[in-house]
Formats: sequence, structure tokens, C-alpha cells
Amino acid sequence: METRSATDIATDWIQKWSAPSPPSIGAGVSDSTLDWEIPRENPQLCLECILEILDRIPSDPANNHFQVLAAGPLEDLLNEHGEAVVDDIEVLARRDPRFRLLLNGVWPSGVSESVMNRLAKYRKEPW
Repeated sequence: METRSATDIATDWIQKWSAPSPPSIGAGVSDSTLDWEIPRENPQLCLECILEILDRIPSDPANNHFQVLAAGPLEDLLNEHGEAVVDDIEVLARRDPRFRLLLNGVWPSGVSESVMNRLAKYRKEPW
């Protein structure tokens, strides 16, 4: 499989979710998108894509892109690789209020308890 840049993947993801009829959350299309394969197969690239998208969209829980980014790629990343990425996630949440706000949109149900315990101090206002 061809390796694509985080910039290209982020651009495609934003366009996909900007379509007049965007896919529903959890559509689970089995392809090499940020909505399925990347969070499961390449955690570092996934995090890079999330940060690229976060730089391009409004940091607002009322914004559809922001909602889907939290409930989709970030949540999937934490579900699949939480233990491996929690150090990086903590640093980002500590340094970046936008990322901390995004983290508050993750549903903790599939994330390991130990990861959620470490992130609890950054999740004071779930939305």
C-alpha cells in the first residue's frame, strides 16, 4: 500500500465529511481512510492526521468535523492503541486547549480503564 502524507489524508477526510451526504459515524468502510484502517494500523500517522485536521477546522463541539474527529479517529486510536499513545496524548492535552477540548468528545466505553484514568484530568467537561 502506498504511504500517503498526513496532509493528504487530512484533506481527503475533511472533503469526505464536507460532502452534502457525508457518511454516518461508524460507517466502518474498510479502506485505507482515517475512519477505519489508519487508527487501527498506524497509530503515529493517525495522530499526525488528527493534529493536521485540528489545525484546519473550528475547535467547537458544535462543529460536525470536530464531533466526528473526536468520536471517530481519536476515539478509535485510543480504543486500539491507548496504552501506546497515552504519553503523547497527555502531552498534547496539556499543551493545546483545542486538543484537550477534542479529547472531551471521546466516549470512554471502549478505551482501557488505565488510559482513561491517566486522561481524566484533561476530561473535565465531556460533551
